[in-house]
Parts: sequence; structure tokens; C-alpha cells
Amino acid sequence: MAPNQLLIGKSAFIVRAQSLPNGYNQRPGMTLLLADGEPLELEIDGLPAVTSEAWLLAPEIRRRFLRPQPHTSITVEPSHPSYLRMLRWARSSPDAALPVDVPAGSRFRLASATTQQTFDDALNELFALHEQPEITPSPRLEYLLSLVEASGEDSTAEQIWGAFRSRYSSTQAHCSHWLQESLGLPLRKLLLWRKLRRALEGLNDPNGATAVAHEAGFADSAHLSRICLRTFGLRPSEANNNKILQVSWLQDC
Repeated sequence: MAPNQLLIGKSAFIVRAQSLPNGYNQRPGMTLLLADGEPLELEIDGLPAVTSEAWLLAPEIRRRFLRPQPHTSITVEPSHPSYLRMLRWARSSPDAALPVDVPAGSRFRLASATTQQTFDDALNELFALHEQPEITPSPRLEYLLSLVEASGEDSTAEQIWGAFRSRYSSTQAHCSHWLQESLGLPLRKLLLWRKLRRALEGLNDPNGATAVAHEAGFADSAHLSRICLRTFGLRPSEANNNKILQVSWLQDC
């Protein structure tokens, strides 16, 4: 079995890592890092190293492990019901990188989840433990996310903003500022993440990296490789190597 596992769920990724590289990477979603053994030693956005059993990081926070450590990395996308709760929680820290107390039982349930329901239940259990209330997305945020969800691989930020502004009249600059405040991400990064998700879902395509890149909406395999490396610390060829990374899906029930 590969030493590292990637589980793809509905609006969530779970990476169970034993020996992944420890260079800088950043995720365009909420990230929950859970220690598997020793506390995690991280550099966060270039600041001096800090140690914690668990970290909650807002989108685009750059982090680097001082050394490869066994851990679980959970990325939750904006369309997941827990995203806004996680974002508000992380922003309770001035730098939006928060060491959190995750009891051993909760860490185990999050790290070992095999179905979408058990994963979502484990997240809700953690929110309850820390008294993090639910947040209901605004109608206009739900509408924007629905436009993103319906977008094709060739859709641009300008096209989506045009459709959005036909219902919610505003300047594009104001819309961009609102989205950054709401999700912690610009629309271009959100669309780029969707392309990367499509590419990850097609990792086992027998036609190779170039076909996967084009089908996901990337210009070429080199572009996909750069984004994958920056996001996960792995190139697509490594992510597609079953000896390095085993890819599977969270079951629906």
C-alpha cells in the first residue's frame, strides 16, 4: 500500500501523509492539519516555527513542515456546509492561522473517516466542542457558488462576474472585495481550484498528464504541474504513482 492516501469527497479532500515532501505549499480552501504522533512543527507564512497538535489555516496560508511528519491534512472547499464556520474560526486569530485543541478521539474520527457522513459528523462534533455556531450563507453568496458549480472548464472569472452582476448590480471591484471578505479567496483562485479538482479526479486517465490537463481546463501539463506542486507539494506524475499516493473516494453514505 502507498505510504500516502488522498480521499476525495464532496467539497473536501483528506490527505493521510506519512512521507510527503515538506516544502512550502498552500491550499485554496480551509485546511485542518492533524498530528499523527508528534506535534506538528510548521513555518507559517515565513514566520518562525511553531508547534501544535492541530492547526486550522485560512485559504492561501503558506505553510511548510520543518521535516516530514505523519499527519492528516483536510481541505474543505467553499461549497461545503462547514466552510464558513471554519473560516470565521480561523479568523479569530490575527494571522488566520489558529492552533486548535482537537482531542485524540476527534482526530481519529476525522483522519479515519471513509464516508462523507462520518466525516461531516466528525467536523460537527469538533465545532460543538469549541462552541462554533452554524453560519447560513447569504443568498448572493449561494448564487455565486451555484454559478461556479455550473461553470465549465473554459469559464472565466469575467464571465461569471457578468452573470452575477446581472442579478446583483455592483461594480466588479466591489464584488471582488466582497468575495475576498466572504470566502478569503478571489474568484480566479476558486476557478483554478476547480480545475485542479477535476485533474485529481482524472489522475488514473490512461491517456496521460497532457490529456488530463486539457480535460480539466489547463493550458498544458506544465501549468497543471506547477499548480499541483504549489498546492500539494507533489507533481501530477508523483500523485499518479500508486507507490507514492493511493487515491480513493469518500463513500456517499
